[in-house]
Amino acid sequence: MDNEKKFFDTLEELDIHDYKIYEHEALFSVKQEGAEELMFPGINLKNLLIKDKKSGKFYLMILEDHRRLDFDSFRKLTGAKKTRFATEDELWDLMKITPGSVTPYTIFNDVENKVKVILGREITEASEDTLLNFHPCRNTATISVAKRDFLRIIRKMGHEPMFEEIEDKGEKCERQR
Repeated sequence: MDNEKKFFDTLEELDIHDYKIYEHEALFSVKQEGAEELMFPGINLKNLLIKDKKSGKFYLMILEDHRRLDFDSFRKLTGAKKTRFATEDELWDLMKITPGSVTPYTIFNDVENKVKVILGREITEASEDTLLNFHPCRNTATISVAKRDFLRIIRKMGHEPMFEEIEDKGEKCERQR
């Protein structure tokens, strides 16, 4: 079963029907030219799969699309010593996803719970009704769901997210998708 079908089956199983899908050109990065034109209601988010090189642990860091992660703050929170982004092979092995399509909605592929999901300040502080925007397992669409439903989905997929007010670089990148 492919990722997208499994994701939508999960929505159906949880009786989540209050969502909106926006189709668009393929987006591989929030920095991609034209991405800033694709602003959707709610919080537009990006997903960083980060590996602690020493321990081998993985973290899916989810933060607002225009924020820059403060890696010193991240390392302090997680206890990681040396970090790097996951490789293409690691993305595939853990989440069955390719670079440019990373989404928390493929976390069900991490059956061994090797990936810890960390939600940044924007999600932590958002109300339960706030819309969160992610790719639905492909980078040619964005799906908006309420925070309460997002949390139900992630928990159904076997992961309990960490709510953290991790610092950003104190500066905002140019606002992008």
